[in-house]
Amino acid sequence: MSAPNLNDIFVRDQNRLSGEIYRKTINTSVWLKLVPKEPWPDGMSDVIQVATVERNLPDNVDTWASLADTNDDSNNCVPTPDEIPSGQTLRSFNLAQKAVKSERICVNDTRNAYRTAQQVAAMYANLTAVVKYIWQRRAKVEYSRLAEHKIIAAAGLPEGEAAFPIITPTSILTQGILDKIYVDLIAESAELDGGSLDMVDGAPQFILVTDMETSKRIRTEDNTFQAFLYNKGRVPELLQGLNVQNAWMGYFHMLDNLPRRWNLTGGVWVEVPPYEEVATSRGTKLRISDAYRQAPFMDSYVFLPSVFSFVVPKPITTVGSGTEFTAQNYMGDFTWLNWGNDDTNPTRSHGYYHALLQSGSKPVHPEFGYVVRHLRCPGDFGAQECPETDAVNPLDLSGSDSYFAG
Repeated sequence: MSAPNLNDIFVRDQNRLSGEIYRKTINTSVWLKLVPKEPWPDGMSDVIQVATVERNLPDNVDTWASLADTNDDSNNCVPTPDEIPSGQTLRSFNLAQKAVKSERICVNDTRNAYRTAQQVAAMYANLTAVVKYIWQRRAKVEYSRLAEHKIIAAAGLPEGEAAFPIITPTSILTQGILDKIYVDLIAESAELDGGSLDMVDGAPQFILVTDMETSKRIRTEDNTFQAFLYNKGRVPELLQGLNVQNAWMGYFHMLDNLPRRWNLTGGVWVEVPPYEEVATSRGTKLRISDAYRQAPFMDSYVFLPSVFSFVVPKPITTVGSGTEFTAQNYMGDFTWLNWGNDDTNPTRSHGYYHALLQSGSKPVHPEFGYVVRHLRCPGDFGAQECPETDAVNPLDLSGSDSYFAG
């Protein structure tokens, strides 16, 4: 085997570099903290089923039998019982995995590179930021996939269970839509078993994950602003540090820096990715695309921790009989790899960072999951005309105190 073609990935001081090495990273997300995590149960199966015992009532819940006269032949001691039917829903899930790695680093390229240690530190920090981005994307994608209420903000609030209806949204997200979802969740007793994170004045509080524009618009709706201003519900410990201040109208508002945005093209929902790759001085870089900025539709989530959880396998270091494996935590910690090879790496002079991610998405109560696809109104930035001035002398700069005087 021939040695791999290694490119020098380091910046060199050929044309005089000055100062620190800077890096541009990826925004973290509230999704990294929201989704519960639990260990994968080893030794069961590649595909695991979750059983939910469903709610049922007897057929004649309002039918009561009067006690009969003790002198007739009726049996008052053993009334005929109404049998309560049973039902279970089975949902399957399995492990999925993803591996990521850095470009190869050659030790001979590092000797005369500019501030090598600082460049490598910045590279490593960006790698960890990429893993965080992968996890927050997976959390959003899986929540949307499993949620059984995929709603379009249009007349009648059409919804689908397996996919979003192919209907163009005609409304922004409003407090009225959120109120309807809130009423439905309470009717389903979704606040029980961890669905609600707090109670304010005896009312359960859920989580709304949306962007800053949508949150601000809801907060300034008529009859809503005062509720935001005066509600003093405390913030649960889980949400502290995530820029959540109060519970408002039944929801904690949590901001997503990179919400999923969409176009409806040819009868198909097409997601608009936030980043586009462009060339830079060396290699490439990502920047927020104009298509993402202008995308007309986006998803907001009514998030309940009880909808699903990430199931992550435990490390395996041995299966007995002298076997030995490198422990993996499967959450994306990077390991430096530079295995020796007679043909391609005889002196172990080059290597790379490698991370392995594995998880399953365990559906717990997907019937409590709501995702609303709605208008964004990206062109609405509150533009205003200049206030009216004196038509004869609209701006008098003749005085000695004028900035332009003299």
